[in-house]
Amino acid sequence: MHIKQLECFVHLAETLSFSRTAELLYITQPTVTHQINTLEDELRLKLFIRTKRKVELTPAGVSFYNDIKEILTRTNIAIAKARHCYLSFESNISIGYEGNVEVKYLPNILSTFKEKFTHVHIYLKMADFKEKRNLFTNHNFDLIFTVKESIEGLSDVGYAELFTAKFVCVLPKDHLLACKTIIKIDDLQNQSLILLDPLKCPSEMARVQKDIQIKCPTSTVYFGDGPLISYTMIKGKLGIAVMPNFVCPQDPELSIIPMDISDLISYGIAWHKGNERNEIKGFVAITKQIYKIHKVE
Repeated sequence: MHIKQLECFVHLAETLSFSRTAELLYITQPTVTHQINTLEDELRLKLFIRTKRKVELTPAGVSFYNDIKEILTRTNIAIAKARHCYLSFESNISIGYEGNVEVKYLPNILSTFKEKFTHVHIYLKMADFKEKRNLFTNHNFDLIFTVKESIEGLSDVGYAELFTAKFVCVLPKDHLLACKTIIKIDDLQNQSLILLDPLKCPSEMARVQKDIQIKCPTSTVYFGDGPLISYTMIKGKLGIAVMPNFVCPQDPELSIIPMDISDLISYGIAWHKGNERNEIKGFVAITKQIYKIHKVE
């Protein structure tokens, strides 16, 4: 069954005339007859009663018409929309990122990019660092926002650092450690700790978390799937969390205090070096410029 068959059926059901249907569809009358015959054969149903004097719908034909007309209308709308996208956009880029907290200037980047590259369609997808790396490696993403260590080992990949991040401790405002200006790993002894799932976080984070667990063997440890879940757990008084400062949304109920950890995390944008399209270069340049402006401010 295909669209041309359905178009012939709907027009014939409405006109009850093979000649008129042929005129409306700009095809020959024998073609209309062929389309209807093949449709009836596929459905194993008689849709029309045809005599020399008139054409009528069978009960099955009436039922099929009532259901298929709406489907055909929606199908034609979908085709029209797809054609509009095809005609409106000459190119497309796909971008992977982990969340709006990490890439807080993304709305500004997107609006600036669209002003300069109106012909480019943008596809955005949120993914954790492992899924993002896999999709990027398989060229399902043209660009990704990522920590630098997550792309090490990949060949022919360009990377531009946007900022470096430090580790912080996130805890309720009424917690005993909330009065400190800096927190050491030793201060975490015997505390309930909320860490990111080591299977779902970058290697830098997993390395720091492992060091904390070794130095705080008596601490209770909870694992969260991501920063937002960790925030819920902190506010639920399950524990306190250690995480990079760039994944921490501001929350009036919580305090964010620097950790006495020397490790820094490089965060930036990565692309395939072999992709020389102007829109890729343009997106990277716009991203770097916007982060440079905000860094100066």
